[in-house]
Amino acid sequence: MNHHEFLDVATVTASGLVLRDATFFARSLDGPRLDETVVETRLALDEVETSGHREVTVATPAGGFRGAYCVWQWYGDDAPTLIFHHGSGEDPFDFGRFSSNSARRLFATNDWSVPVNVILVRAPFHDRSSFGYARAMGALSNFVGMCAASTAMVEALTAAVRKRGSPAVTVSGISLGGWVTNLHRSFHGTADRYVPIFAGAALGEMFATSAYRRMTAERARADPDRLRDVLDFERAFRAATADCRPLLARYDRIIELDAQRSGYDGIPLTVIETGHVTGSLAASALREHVRTALDRPAARE
Repeated sequence: MNHHEFLDVATVTASGLVLRDATFFARSLDGPRLDETVVETRLALDEVETSGHREVTVATPAGGFRGAYCVWQWYGDDAPTLIFHHGSGEDPFDFGRFSSNSARRLFATNDWSVPVNVILVRAPFHDRSSFGYARAMGALSNFVGMCAASTAMVEALTAAVRKRGSPAVTVSGISLGGWVTNLHRSFHGTADRYVPIFAGAALGEMFATSAYRRMTAERARADPDRLRDVLDFERAFRAATADCRPLLARYDRIIELDAQRSGYDGIPLTVIETGHVTGSLAASALREHVRTALDRPAARE
């Protein structure tokens, strides 16, 4: 085990010890399948607010969920648009002096000077403490609804900025945001390109076999087929045709390369020599990957 892998395992182990009983799916494994929930969830936005942040409530088969979006950078209606989704447990709107999140590392820097509109999406349950978020994830239905709500927000924003005249829309995200990116590609596919970072389409597999098992309740670990059945969406992802520029980390013990790479068969895959934690902090490499994807013409069949 190298230091990249060690940091992933140590981070997840420490988090599991701190949360104790507030682990994923500790209360309930009931709830609808993720693919069906995403398909049945819709959100309409009359317009995109280009300043401040706006909260929205999304009705899903798993219940109602409150999310939000914020326009971080706006060049105008005729500029290309990047819709970015954060990782698990992050508040992407926290740009305080001592904050640390993927949106701040990628975009709140002089190294980001791309003339595109940047819209940040905040998933449900990410306007609270880490413990509050973990408690909410005690129900599998909440996790499914959260992912579906975020996917619906991405779709609504894609439609809204196109209506305003944006000539190209790119959807990207890291970890949780990468899964949402791939869900949108699988079940909507209306963006011009997708840039998932540290994600695949075998979502249930992550909870069943990766180091993240330490964050998953014992009752859920004992029923891995249930997790795979509810959360995996590889068939739909492989059937999608929208341009995709994924990035995985070779030593990632959470979003494991060997578990997720097969979903990207036939798609150019970038692999960086980090783990999940060290990769999340490798802002320059991630920023360059997103920037390079934005510079390339989208390929559609």
